[in-house]
Amino acid sequence: MRIILSCLLILSGFVFFAQDKAPILPRFSVRGNIGIPKVTSSEAFRNSFSGVITTDANVNCKVFSKLFVGVGYSYTYYKTQKYFRDKYINTNLQSQYAYLKIGYDHFFSDDGFVTISLNGGYNFNQYRSISYTSDTLIGKYPTSFNSSFVEPMIGVYFIVDPNFAIGGHLSYNYNFSLFDPKYPGYDKWFNYGQVSNKWSMSMITLGFGFYYGLERKK
Repeated sequence: MRIILSCLLILSGFVFFAQDKAPILPRFSVRGNIGIPKVTSSEAFRNSFSGVITTDANVNCKVFSKLFVGVGYSYTYYKTQKYFRDKYINTNLQSQYAYLKIGYDHFFSDDGFVTISLNGGYNFNQYRSISYTSDTLIGKYPTSFNSSFVEPMIGVYFIVDPNFAIGGHLSYNYNFSLFDPKYPGYDKWFNYGQVSNKWSMSMITLGFGFYYGLERKK
């Protein structure tokens, strides 16, 4: 957590030392990110799954000089923890997100800018390759669930070509849903009475991203 806070302070520093006269980004843009999510908050969820990959893409429109809004799609894949894999249980969780995005771009040099944004929307989550302790449990519990979520994000990007930039980002995805071990059938394999499940499912992601400005051809 200290490392994450330090990163946020450093990234915020870029905004503080921003240029007075910054370059102007195109009105429309496509942005994308990829990273490895780390499960946080719920101890029960953390003891059940670990993040493998998360990726997202969004299309945006600038509404003011530095403020933009957009729509996007994200996908996250979780694998089961080693405790279950040692029992030859290879259940996975796949999450798909649809969201609205609002963000703010701020240049700190001629070829570098910080993006602070917030994603919010709805997600569909599906457990696959479930291994039940007994065939009588098949169909007894749902294997999917829906939920809303919010995801603040901060990133630093450097322009490497006209209208194209690459960089890194840090995000925190908070899912307004508690982990239910009955859905993947894990409650029969693991004693969840020994771990806490008071908090909703969430993840922190550190990854790479890109920006592409859609400029009209003259």
